[in-house]
Amino acid sequence: MTSPDERELHAETILRQIAEGVTADGGAELYPTLVRHLAEALGTTGAWVTEYFPEERRLKALAFWYDGGYVDDFDYPVAGTPCERVVEQPGLLHIPDRVMELYPRDPDLIKQSAVSYLGVALLDVDGTVIGHLAVIDGKPMPVDARGQAAFQIVAGRAAAELRRRRRDAALAVSDARLATLEHEASLLREDLRSLSGFGEIIGASQPMRRLLASIAQVAGTDATVLITGETGTGKELIARAIHAASRRSAAPLITLNCAAIPATLIESEFFGHEKGAFTGATQRREGRFALADAGTIFLDEIGELPRDLQSKLLRVLQEGEFEPVGSSRTRRVDVRVLAATNRDLQREVAEGRFREDLYSRLNVFPIESPPLRQRGDDIIQLARAFMDRSASRIGRRLQSLSADDGARLRSYHWPGNVRELQNVIERAVITAIDGRLNLAMSLPDAGVARSTPETMAETAGIHANATSDAILTADQLEEFERSNLRRALEASQWKVSGPDGAAARLGMKASTLSSRLKALGIEKPAS
Repeated sequence: MTSPDERELHAETILRQIAEGVTADGGAELYPTLVRHLAEALGTTGAWVTEYFPEERRLKALAFWYDGGYVDDFDYPVAGTPCERVVEQPGLLHIPDRVMELYPRDPDLIKQSAVSYLGVALLDVDGTVIGHLAVIDGKPMPVDARGQAAFQIVAGRAAAELRRRRRDAALAVSDARLATLEHEASLLREDLRSLSGFGEIIGASQPMRRLLASIAQVAGTDATVLITGETGTGKELIARAIHAASRRSAAPLITLNCAAIPATLIESEFFGHEKGAFTGATQRREGRFALADAGTIFLDEIGELPRDLQSKLLRVLQEGEFEPVGSSRTRRVDVRVLAATNRDLQREVAEGRFREDLYSRLNVFPIESPPLRQRGDDIIQLARAFMDRSASRIGRRLQSLSADDGARLRSYHWPGNVRELQNVIERAVITAIDGRLNLAMSLPDAGVARSTPETMAETAGIHANATSDAILTADQLEEFERSNLRRALEASQWKVSGPDGAAARLGMKASTLSSRLKALGIEKPAS
């Protein structure tokens, strides 16, 4: 039989081992080991560690040692228990005797014939209660300051492990969500390889990752999508990608360019017409919405739609019905609508050229197609893809893009975006010399200085890369710097500081960049 001094020495040894992490180094066995050794150290009947779920006001045991064995699946509401005070008023709660008199509504205390209790909250780094550690005994439990301090140390070890588990679980959920999006993006790219168009959705820049994530989010729904962006950014390709990944992919994708059809014929193109409905209507004809039934319709350049037809389009979007021109018969269709524009529709609404209710109905899920100048090294990836495709089509073998080729392509502003890049590369392939792209011939105005201040800097940048002896005037240098800083700001969403800010891209201090922006009169454009 051990003496009180030996029990005290044994308890201190075990507590020290637990506190130092010697008894268990984490993982699945930490909590069972911890509570068993804690009960042995303090000589109590039971010990348990829990996780707290505040929405349910319940504690769920991560491990519970009681009367020489483990209790499985132990969870309970905190109301009316000493644990309630621990989680609501974080701190050490020591009830050395007559605990059942204080908490007569706690059935577990009655069941376990508890006399004494010692508990403490487990806290997250921000002070939020995430669980608790406690021991109970069937006899009075005097615990001195040294014992309470050791108990607090054990609680700290338990809290650290619980924080780690929660962090790992959150990371696992996050990783599973990123992996899902990447898988969906990969599937979208696979689908796009079979689609016609001016290029695939290529690129790993942050704007393109956001774009692919948006496509993955909305493709499986029937939500109306408004695709915005400059001319040549691939808005139709985005629409095709959404349709290809949707549940309507087996049905047709019908496209209509609202700017390419005369105003007098666009209603007929939308909704069809009956024979004799107007001069030249020699036979009945189905409209695009009827052809797209059960599928998807893509309305490109929606900002060009005449105002008198906007109300009729709104009716189709809201009610799924229309009347063909010259008919009193109502047609019903099940069509998903994707629309695109390079106009600022909010401004069009403000100026009375576009219906506000139609804009709201189209703008359910907006997607912005980023301009090429904001896509960084995507320019090089796209150029390689276009080069390989063009060279294969005309049966030529070309050398890879050189560093100088890449610098030229990156320095250009690309007002025509991806479509312009494709045309430039195709010209460079056709005029290639000795197996090398002829960018000097294919880039716009590559051999002649431009006359406008906005474009002078871009030409200067190309010439500076092309010829080491090029001499620029002071005005040209200043304009070149101004243009270069604007490109860096646009690529950084006009953010100056931070790891993804323009200063970091330019390799200068944020304070230095701010001074140069002020000196050159560069300001963020009004949104």
